[in-house]
Amino acid sequence: MQNEGYLDAQSVESELSTNRRNFIAGLWHGAFLALAMALTEPTTVISAFVADLTGSTIWVGGLSTVLVMAGTLPQIFVARWIEPKPRKLPYLIAAISLRVISWGTLAWLIFTIGDKHPTHMAWALVGMLTIFYAGGGIANIPYTDIIGKVIPAGKRGAFFGGRSALAGPLSIGSAFAATQILAKVAYPNNYALLFALAAAGLAIASLGFWAMKEPISTTVKNSVLPWHEYWHQLVFASRKIKTLIVVQLLTGFSLMSMPFYVVFARENLHAPDEAVGWFLLVQVLGGTIASLFWARLVDRAGSKRMLFYCALISTSIPLLAIALSSFGWVGLLPVFFLVGTILNGRNVGFQSALLELAPEEQRSSYAGLNAVLTLPIAFLSLAAGYFLQHWYYTTLFLVTAIFVGTGSAMIYRWAKNEKNLL
Repeated sequence: MQNEGYLDAQSVESELSTNRRNFIAGLWHGAFLALAMALTEPTTVISAFVADLTGSTIWVGGLSTVLVMAGTLPQIFVARWIEPKPRKLPYLIAAISLRVISWGTLAWLIFTIGDKHPTHMAWALVGMLTIFYAGGGIANIPYTDIIGKVIPAGKRGAFFGGRSALAGPLSIGSAFAATQILAKVAYPNNYALLFALAAAGLAIASLGFWAMKEPISTTVKNSVLPWHEYWHQLVFASRKIKTLIVVQLLTGFSLMSMPFYVVFARENLHAPDEAVGWFLLVQVLGGTIASLFWARLVDRAGSKRMLFYCALISTSIPLLAIALSSFGWVGLLPVFFLVGTILNGRNVGFQSALLELAPEEQRSSYAGLNAVLTLPIAFLSLAAGYFLQHWYYTTLFLVTAIFVGTGSAMIYRWAKNEKNLL
């Protein structure tokens, strides 16, 4: 009996040690991923680079659409194939490696082609970023399941918030470095250097998953469902998450305007080149400061209440862009601060809400289905690009505020019905 008690204690201690190791490994990955992404933020760095290459709002909006589609479309097909696998970590590591290679290749292409052939460079940018975001979409499927397995439900807010808090100093440091690189390194080598450093950061981030110990899933069947059975499973899942999808779509209108705040600042407010770096810095700072607040709110009040406050801030951003533009490009610094805040909040809130709704054995399918059903968001930036060919930025920002405000009201009712909102 004493031996059994000793073995049980050893087993508990071993499990706690593994949980700590996995928690720390997940934080490591999240921190260095944030560092890499801070160097190449789509709403600032990539949008500015595309505008420099093409001088077209359609290209800016179109690339945003292509990137979201590339990250979304593969997910539902990958989910069906990966979901029955008892271990999903090898697939995640493969997807991350694909992303590292694509960013490294893009850096080399920018160094090689430079600004001699801007059209060729623009298409090379589209190609490599499409591969990068497709890799991210593929990685999302095993990532959601792995985090669901290794992070207990009561610790997920702490994990997401802790990941963002740890990432904060690294993100701010890399954003400040990006500011200096954009200002002091000649174009387009400044962008090449940013992508090269981002590739290195992502490679370092992947070490977290190499160190992680993934539990073997015992609730899955190691066989791929026939498509007709899988389709019925998806139909049932779509009914379960329909409200989540609708509020993501409505509040997703906030993403429609995001690639254009930097273009607005440069075209209408005559922002200098170094302003892009400052916008990036305050955006990263906003996400870092907000991370602990969002995490605490998720754990204490639930994801729906947290998403309501996030949506309220999202509604205010385009209105502030209009109001503060009278102060010149410097007036948009608070706008980019809040953009960082709500991008972080959407990530924490919607991931937490999805994990709450998804059964353990179907997390991959729920993640893929959620991505596909929110795909219309991808076309909003492209539509905005065409819209700006005939209308004003102010009109676009007002339309954004109306739709996001509607989403805020719907989240309020959703949360109130489940008694999550005080």
